[in-house]
Amino acid sequence: MIHEHDSLELVPDSIYLSALRFLSKEGSLLDRRDYRGWLALLTDDIHYRVSAQINQDAAAGTKDYAIIDEDEGNLRARVEQIATPKLTHAENPPSLARRFFSSVNVEETEQSNEIIAYSNIMVFRSKPEIIDGGLYAGFREDLLRKVDGQWRLARRFVRLDHSTLYGCVSIIF
Repeated sequence: MIHEHDSLELVPDSIYLSALRFLSKEGSLLDRRDYRGWLALLTDDIHYRVSAQINQDAAAGTKDYAIIDEDEGNLRARVEQIATPKLTHAENPPSLARRFFSSVNVEETEQSNEIIAYSNIMVFRSKPEIIDGGLYAGFREDLLRKVDGQWRLARRFVRLDHSTLYGCVSIIF
């Protein structure tokens, strides 16, 4: 579940910078469509969820619905499908995408080898059939875990600020 925090305990600068470096590397791999390289940054118990929102009456608030809810095996299958042109129609020709993240806050967890990074994200996606491209914005919560001295993505929850999405969302946020 995504938790947007108003006040966070600041982590030491070295932890904050290492989390930023990890997120930048991870985003760069996705932008270059190096999906297999991206898989290497995940833990074996990864939980990856992307939701959109249903706008309702103001008194009722918004309601989330999952559009992606996967574990390591499902992500690996998705990557193999996207990375193999003969297996995918949604990504042939492949999307051109650029990911941006900002307003990053990092907090420690009760586990000494884990941190949570909260950020705002924006993904621009271009495909021949989407003339003006598609722009996706949202909030992201990432659980990063140290494995063999390196950060790995153990959980990602994304809440998109959309009730309607542009085409097939086969790209990874």
